[in-house]
Amino acid sequence: MIIEENEFDKQIDDLLNKEKTARLANNLVETLKVTKQIAKLCFDTKQYSKFNELIVSLSKKRGQPKKAQIELVQMAMVELKTLSINQKLEMIDAIMKVCEKKIYLEVEYARCVLMLTQYKEDDNQIADAAKILQEVQVETYGSMDKREKLEFILYQMKIMIKKLDYVRLFIISKKIEPKNIEDQNIADLKIIYYSFLVIYYRHENNYQETAHAYSKILQSLHQNRQLEATKVDFNFKIDYNTILENYALYTILSQYSDEKQKQLQTIASTYKYGLEALPNLQQLIQAFLGTELISTEPQTHNIQAAEIFDENIENNQQRYKDFRRQLIHHNLRVFQIYYDSIYLNRITELIGINTQELEEEICIMMDQKLLKCKIDRIKGIVDYQLKKNENDVLQEWGDNVNKVLNLIDLTSNLIKREEELFL
Repeated sequence: MIIEENEFDKQIDDLLNKEKTARLANNLVETLKVTKQIAKLCFDTKQYSKFNELIVSLSKKRGQPKKAQIELVQMAMVELKTLSINQKLEMIDAIMKVCEKKIYLEVEYARCVLMLTQYKEDDNQIADAAKILQEVQVETYGSMDKREKLEFILYQMKIMIKKLDYVRLFIISKKIEPKNIEDQNIADLKIIYYSFLVIYYRHENNYQETAHAYSKILQSLHQNRQLEATKVDFNFKIDYNTILENYALYTILSQYSDEKQKQLQTIASTYKYGLEALPNLQQLIQAFLGTELISTEPQTHNIQAAEIFDENIENNQQRYKDFRRQLIHHNLRVFQIYYDSIYLNRITELIGINTQELEEEICIMMDQKLLKCKIDRIKGIVDYQLKKNENDVLQEWGDNVNKVLNLIDLTSNLIKREEELFL
């Protein structure tokens, strides 16, 4: 539709006069009709710059109905799809000015911010994209659909990873309550969320939390293998065997605890059939669950090809060292089970490490309260039978007395019950 510029200006002026009359008369129907005509005229004549100017000015008019502003913004959002990049960016800027700090236009504002951020990301302006995106608090938007809201927050997390801002990444991750994503309809978003958490905890070398995040991904894949098609950025592999392997290995890398042992038992039983495709890993898990000595050389366990040791993933060398440390710590716990005391050189002979490293690892375990012993360097002995102080002896005596009294009480009750039955 081609209209001479003078004629266009005249039509716009006429429509603006009608809009003013209807608005001041509080005639909502007429106001909506005229504002739509203004927008349609601008779109038909491709006068987008004029529309951007008018939508901002109309929104500031005294007494302008909310409905009229909403209609204009929604028409603009539809028209955005047909514009070139430069025209689109100009209109997005105008829409954001209209929507800013207006609850009834908060969803449109968030969508415009997302589009603007995506363009910034495509131009590799990550810092600018992060600055724009982090100011939008979609978690407070009651009118936004749950899935769209989650996608927005996940995009915020993605940009923070690209910016390498791990502190803000963690803060943003707390906007999502884990219980709110336990829904089969958004299982793909759950996988993306925990994938981003894996990246964060992997950066922090927090093995326990990394394993927990992998366990959540694995649970979803275990229920629905079709979720392997979920696309995650940063070359994150959503593959059942890879996720299972990573979950198990990060659990092994974490510090020893009863919880860790329970997790390994759960992996061995729940994912028994999945582990059949990973025999080396299956043997390693059984070794950590057992009470036998195992080799402290990582390469003998044939898991060097595991993703956690990939040189393209940060801190891979540290994970390799920590894996070897867990092998050593397992063996030192085994010695505690079978020996009251043992020579240091005998331990080094059995597990293949030097005396200095052995002493360092024993000290680390004692500091973490994973081992109770003392080292006699003169005799070269590790003594697991520590001398108890007076308080420990008294406490043990008190516990034993309580056990005896409980047994006497239980026996007395059983005798009384038998007497009542048969006498």
